[in-house]
Amino acid sequence: MTRAIGSFAARVFTLAGALCTLAGAATMPGTGTVVVNPYGPLLAQGAALSGNTVSNLQSSTVIQLGTTPGASGDYCEIDFTALSVGAGGSLMIMSGAANQSVVLYGVDGNATAIAGQLVMLGGNGAPAPKLYLKNPNGVTVYAGGIVTSPSGLTIDTLGAAWTDGQPLVNNGSIDGGTLMWLYNAGVTGGGAFKGNGIGLATFGNANNPVNGLHFLANGLQLFPSSGSSVSLAIGHYGFAAQVLNLNVNGNVSLWMPSSWPAGYINPANSTPVLAGQIRAAGVPDPAYGAGSVIVQSTGNMSLVAGAPYDFAFPGGIVLKAAGTLDLNGVTIENGWTAAGVAFQGMYFESPNIVSSAGKAQLLTNNFNWVNFSTQPHASIGVWQLVQQSDGSAQYVAADAIAPHINTYSTLIDLNASGQCWTCVMNAQPVSVQ
Repeated sequence: MTRAIGSFAARVFTLAGALCTLAGAATMPGTGTVVVNPYGPLLAQGAALSGNTVSNLQSSTVIQLGTTPGASGDYCEIDFTALSVGAGGSLMIMSGAANQSVVLYGVDGNATAIAGQLVMLGGNGAPAPKLYLKNPNGVTVYAGGIVTSPSGLTIDTLGAAWTDGQPLVNNGSIDGGTLMWLYNAGVTGGGAFKGNGIGLATFGNANNPVNGLHFLANGLQLFPSSGSSVSLAIGHYGFAAQVLNLNVNGNVSLWMPSSWPAGYINPANSTPVLAGQIRAAGVPDPAYGAGSVIVQSTGNMSLVAGAPYDFAFPGGIVLKAAGTLDLNGVTIENGWTAAGVAFQGMYFESPNIVSSAGKAQLLTNNFNWVNFSTQPHASIGVWQLVQQSDGSAQYVAADAIAPHINTYSTLIDLNASGQCWTCVMNAQPVSVQ
């Protein structure tokens, strides 16, 4: 196996238990080569199957896996040329036994374009197989396009390294059922991303920037695959500032740790100065600083608590919930500069801000504030990253100067409209002890 193949196999199976027009595009995939198959002989309807070669796929093709049940870590891999499904076409992969997984890999240098249906189905009384869709040249799901894998889905558009690859663009519907992981150079589009658990790892941006400076309208649209709640894990890494803008339609349990626990192979997240750390004199601000993360929820939002589950991002943080926002005793860190930059503080917006697991600790940049839309019903400690006389930077208690009552949605919409947002800011600190 190449490093890339081995890596994406690990991403699927290590993490599985963790949490327009198509001008010139192929109507159906080209020739497929079965390179790994522990499940026994395949069956094909609407395609020619000869040995390890699948060819002549028709507009409605079903490939059924063999009757050997899956074991931990195994999968059937089919490498396709022209791994695309045009409008009106459907490619369905059906299980032949329980616990099966399939990897579909685009190997010809072309991006994958889905305007029809790519669907995993249950067969022989077994659940649908998990799907790992891999193409380092990118994946686009067009309006009307559907990718559905109810037992779990990974879409991987990275190359041989974690910082190589192309974006995932979704203007249709991607449904990963129980768990969906996205590994991409960036993620964009106005389509639906569905999963009861959703994990995102990118070195680029993850947003849908179609509304200019009205940032709250530029989020990717996330939905539960079933029920009303999403467990969301965010991985951000690389060398440049990132914009992450996610809108959860439902309740959300949110996790963005400074380090991943054992069993996760994600690269380490880009970190600000963490609690207890001191930035040595002469060390510059990180090149990846000054990004932003906005997570909205139409329901309740709760941060995941318990070591090592802090919430760390080197840029502005906005958490906005229509229901209760529970900081859950988590340490939230975004201090990357002692200079202070507009909108690089923290904003918590909700009619009911609580911290059910004890005192939350909020560590932000010097001269930036921690803003609440309403007085929190919680004890909260606040620090700012301040440059010291020896040139180092460290966190200093700022309970008396940093907490304020300001509403992000009000300020950012005024800014987007060219109005004076600083004129309506409440500059009076409030007590959050």
